[in-house]
Order: sequence, then structure tokens, then C-alpha cells
Amino acid sequence: MQDNSAKRILAEAKELISREINLCKTLRAMISRELEAIVLDGDMDALFEILEQKDKIISQLQLLADGWRDLLSDAGINSSPNNNFPEGFGKYLLSLYPNDTELPELIQESRDIAESIMKAENEAVSELDKLSSSLRGQMITRVHGKNAAASYARMGGSMI
Repeated sequence: MQDNSAKRILAEAKELISREINLCKTLRAMISRELEAIVLDGDMDALFEILEQKDKIISQLQLLADGWRDLLSDAGINSSPNNNFPEGFGKYLLSLYPNDTELPELIQESRDIAESIMKAENEAVSELDKLSSSLRGQMITRVHGKNAAASYARMGGSMI
């Protein structure tokens, strides 16, 4: 890689990682709000609003992934057909710029926030499953109650 090209690629990589970190922090906060809406409030309207906001952040992260593909292409790095990036991309990027002091911190922060998101998202999915099961149970109970009332009424009984 030529020196100017290498500096430009490093600068762009740092910018992409920083943007990714910021988006991921926003996403992580939304997952916390999602858990709050599910567990504490049972607020379905808030939950749907949060999920819609999460979709927007995820779309921005997908656009960011396109930026990574462009940067990788500029650097002459091919991504595999099954993955967006080659295995060990962070390590590879560090090997290209071993003297950069900021890059290792950015990569580690990116990994940490991604791990945090995965754990929190798994917890949110689990809580949402619990809520769904509870709602299903309530609906079944109500349906059975309505069916019993309808049967009683058909037999000439009074609901008073």
C-alpha cells in the first residue's frame, strides 16, 4: 500500500469504527428501553415505537457495512462470499497499522459494545417470549371463558 493510500484507509477505518461504536451505543440504549417497556411497564405502544427506532439504527449499520466493503475493496481486501469481512479482520487491520495507538482501543471498544448488544438482545428476546406466552395464556383463558358463557347462554342459562 502506498503511504498516502495507507493513511487514508486508516483514517477512514477509524471513522467507520467510531460511527459504528456510536450507532451501537444508541442501539444498546434502545435495547435497555425495550427491556424496560417489556418487563417494567408492559407498554406495547412504547415497545413498538422502540422496535421501529431500532430498525432505523440497524438500517444505518447496514449502510455502514457497505462503507466497510468499499474501504476493504480500496485496500485490496476481498470479503468472503459468506461473510461481510474476512475472518479476524480486526487483527488484520491492526497488523497493517501496528504503530497506531488509537486503533486497538477503537477495535476493542467496538467488540465490547457488540458483545454487550448480543447479550442484551438475547435477554430482550427472552423477556419478549415470556410476555408473549403470558399474553397467549390470558387470551386462551378469555376464549375459554367466552366459549363457556356462550354454551351456557345457548342452554338457556342467564348470565346475571
